Amino acid sequence: MKAIYQTQYGKSDVLQFGEQDLPKLKGKELRIRNHAASVNPRDWLIRAGRYQLQFLVPSFPLILGSDFAGEIVALGDDVEGFHVGDKVFGMKNPSEGLATYAEEVLAPAENVAIIPDGISYVDAAGVPLCSLTAWQALVNKAGLKSGMSVLIIGASGGVGCYAVQIARALGAVVTAVCSGKNSAMVTELGASQVVDYNQCDFLKEGNSYDIIFDTIGRHKLDVCKPVMNPGGIYVSTIPTPENLKSMMITKIKSLFSKPCKKTSVVMVKSSGDDLEKIADLIVSGRLRPIIDRVFPMQEASQAHDYSRSLRARGKIVLKIS
Repeated sequence: MKAIYQTQYGKSDVLQFGEQDLPKLKGKELRIRNHAASVNPRDWLIRAGRYQLQFLVPSFPLILGSDFAGEIVALGDDVEGFHVGDKVFGMKNPSEGLATYAEEVLAPAENVAIIPDGISYVDAAGVPLCSLTAWQALVNKAGLKSGMSVLIIGASGGVGCYAVQIARALGAVVTAVCSGKNSAMVTELGASQVVDYNQCDFLKEGNSYDIIFDTIGRHKLDVCKPVMNPGGIYVSTIPTPENLKSMMITKIKSLFSKPCKKTSVVMVKSSGDDLEKIADLIVSGRLRPIIDRVFPMQEASQAHDYSRSLRARGKIVLKIS
């Protein structure tokens, strides 16, 4: 099969396009003819050898990529509920082998969901990792409920676009932090208020929040405490030692004091069940993929460089076939 792979860590020029061996199908897996994958920041962190969980990354030759969207071409012996020809999407973590920058992908059936009708492979590939991160941060970690006030830092990025939509769909009042040029977009996605970080500091706006979701890991609980409601929670996507320590300490404190302000860290997990809930929001029209740019698979290096520029509004997708 054709794939994007690397044999050493480094800059984007270490990525190569060529033939790699087809992976061997196991009993609980699906073999998927892949049509699109997306580029996520962790892809270029892994490529450079700088990912915080690098010890989980497969050995060389390394095929990057977490998100995939394609059609099932074969089923493992132990798979139920799927059929050859089903159009599916999902994500793979480093411990699950990554390897979605490729013409064929293997994935555990439990981590896969059916692509909603009317959604293209390109759009579907932009959904899994970022939407799952947002869902698991807001729902699973923060316990989002209707009527809560939510601040989303990095609201126009890949995770942020989904976080705004998910929070709004579940009845929250959303404040988005992003640059002014993206204000109209995040307002359309469901933000009630936008804070332009070039002009204002959300810490000085006079508002308070039940949930602060920091999609880019620029802050911490101690900084955000003054604008958090009693019992509020700060959720970060970055598992720094400081955040992990704060998470453990505040979790214990919260057992004795409900007004305690807490830290949590979201480390996205592959989940077909969560992805089905997200697909339901897509079907109902309350969530839509935001695609910034689509690159041919052969231009993965350019796609990585664009992702690293941090200028993308929404998702960057590689068209595989």
